[in-house]
Amino acid sequence: MGELNTSLVRQENDDSTNGGRYVEPFQSEVPRDPESNAPSFYRWSPSGIWYRDLLHFVGPGWFVCIAYVDPGNYQADIQAGATSRYNLLWTLWWSSLLSIYVQVLCVRLAVYGQVTLAEVQSADSSKAMRYLNWAIAEFTAVITDLPEVIGIGIAFNVFFGWPYYVGVILSLLTTMSFLAVASYGIRILEVIIVVFVGIMSIALWTEMSFVGVETGELWRGWIYGFVDVTSDDIFSITGILGAIVMPHNLYLHTAACQTRRVVREEIPVKEAVRWSSLEPVLPVLVSFFVNMAVIAIAAETVNGTADEPEKVGLTDFCYYFQKLKGGCVLWGIALLAAGQSSAITTTYTGQYIMDGFLHMRLPTWARAVLTRLVAIAPCVIVSAAFPTKLNHMVNIVNAALSFLLPFAFTPLVKYTTSVEYMGRYAPPLWERYLLRGAAVFVYLLNAVSLSITGGGFFGFIFKEPMSVKNGFYAFLMAVIQAFYFWWNLYTMMKPISTKMMPLEEERPYDEAEFAITSDFGDLIGDGNANGCCARRSQMSPIERDSDLAVSLIDE
Repeated sequence: MGELNTSLVRQENDDSTNGGRYVEPFQSEVPRDPESNAPSFYRWSPSGIWYRDLLHFVGPGWFVCIAYVDPGNYQADIQAGATSRYNLLWTLWWSSLLSIYVQVLCVRLAVYGQVTLAEVQSADSSKAMRYLNWAIAEFTAVITDLPEVIGIGIAFNVFFGWPYYVGVILSLLTTMSFLAVASYGIRILEVIIVVFVGIMSIALWTEMSFVGVETGELWRGWIYGFVDVTSDDIFSITGILGAIVMPHNLYLHTAACQTRRVVREEIPVKEAVRWSSLEPVLPVLVSFFVNMAVIAIAAETVNGTADEPEKVGLTDFCYYFQKLKGGCVLWGIALLAAGQSSAITTTYTGQYIMDGFLHMRLPTWARAVLTRLVAIAPCVIVSAAFPTKLNHMVNIVNAALSFLLPFAFTPLVKYTTSVEYMGRYAPPLWERYLLRGAAVFVYLLNAVSLSITGGGFFGFIFKEPMSVKNGFYAFLMAVIQAFYFWWNLYTMMKPISTKMMPLEEERPYDEAEFAITSDFGDLIGDGNANGCCARRSQMSPIERDSDLAVSLIDE
């Protein structure tokens, strides 16, 4: 990229001449890129062409939703189909709808408030609570990495027959390789991952068409499968919830949305919220049907045929494929691609968590090494000493992520529904009550699963005779439940001590901040007056829009 030159920006407010792009009503010299003639400080405003405006915001939703088809999701799907056939398909559907709503809340906080979830939590917390919330969020990001690392280990076992722990160790090198690709542009990495996962998605849908799906049973499980739920299904239900509405995504999406800079005026900002809220819908729906295919295959091939269906999972699922030649190879590709893509997102998430809570920013490679080493250690131990326990380990992680969800979801609901914080951009009263009710429901579901028989945690103590060991577990359960209740109640009831910055004032950005996704609009324009945003590397931090002209004019 050569040096920037300058050209005079004309005063223009007529939408018919500038394609709907906002232009400051004064003259100013703006640095321009000599290749595209785009101003280096470009800010989006509505063009009046719906597909161009939508494509401008395509990217963050796909980047975040890749995690919805990660190895943890596959494991939750296999368990649901293998143990309950289609009865838990409703859980997958409603979790997917909840995840869409959650992404919309992330958009509102990021675009209206110009903050990440970690930043607003930090600004509104005492020093002690700030460090506590940081530790919980970091722990969430680290255990999210466990299924990804295990998936990579299984993939190498499928490809080369290596022991699982060898692939787990090599996941450090593969992740660094993928990050090296990302340094040339996150779009390249996204395309590679989408192609790999797309191949496996087609393979899964093809296999589902061959296994003979019971259509009536599928629809029944999808629409009202909850009527057949028993306490034994609670562990699978929380596993699906944790695998779909992954808590680390709430931190990631509030950062990813800020790669789309907009003119800080009410109409452009509201339009940006609208398009950014629509953007995650398609990737979530696609991921739902991919996960449904896994459930269907497990229901028809594992349920009723495996001696111990509850033990079937990532390590041996492909052996149950009936029609797909080379199914295990494609399964390995999917695990490798999904594991690596999710490892990239958790690396960035960890960075935004650390930056938001502690105002510390590590180099991406250092963050990747740190998270990989922490995640690799327990996986190496389990895969080397207990290779048959890997599937169960992922099940536990999925349920744990569901348990940790309120630590991210509750504050997200609190700030986005608060009139004190969001002002007139807070949702209407009925939506505020709906969202707060959803936060309470998620908390109660996980609190019950912690203690109920079949929940996968401490429920066993109510079935066994009292002993010193069970007495200790009962005490530990009571401590965790007390802390869980206190934290959620304190977070919801504590008055908000910070306010959203004025809508018209733009947040100053550091040079490398939020530079994780590129503009999909590059595919339909030439970067000049046709409406494409300048790349992140071309942007410079500014204090407010009035300092410069922010749009292009047809010349």
